[in-house]
Amino acid sequence: MNNHIVIPSRMVQALREHFFKNELEQGAFLFAQVSQEGVDLTLLAADYYLVPARGWAVQMEVYLEMRDSERGKIMKLAREKNLCAIDCHSHPHAGDDVWFSPSDVVGISDFAEYAKWKLDRKPFAAMVWGEESVDAVLWHGDFTSAERVRAVTVAGNPNQTIIPTGSWFCGPRGKNRFKYYE
Repeated sequence: MNNHIVIPSRMVQALREHFFKNELEQGAFLFAQVSQEGVDLTLLAADYYLVPARGWAVQMEVYLEMRDSERGKIMKLAREKNLCAIDCHSHPHAGDDVWFSPSDVVGISDFAEYAKWKLDRKPFAAMVWGEESVDAVLWHGDFTSAERVRAVTVAGNPNQTIIPTGSWFCGPRGKNRFKYYE
């Protein structure tokens, strides 16, 4: 399957401003329409929600834990919009080599099961953002395991394609794996 996420440039700008406003990890959710053609699955971001400081039970430089009430609020927003959810968070100072931490993998995998139940099996994706890199994974169908997102397109003039780092499947590797294509 060729999984792809498309985000309008204005949303990317709002996300980056939120994610890197200070030294703490930050979180947000994108709400996306699903388009499938053959083996190509694309999530088209249509709206977003920036998680405020009060939405976290724990918020540190290297760890986030969302309040249950915030989790419910986000799933309600997605259901009301009839859109799937993309869980996004930042790793400040990751630069060009962001990767999902072991606690990210456990927490996001659990959240994927929750999203599957709350959003009637709509696809669910997760992204981690560094200042100059992203990684992304996606669940759909039977939600057995996460799948690689092959590309993230920032839709603007011109479009920009970001290749996710792929850390979910192979862990962190060396620097300079981030690739932009015009």
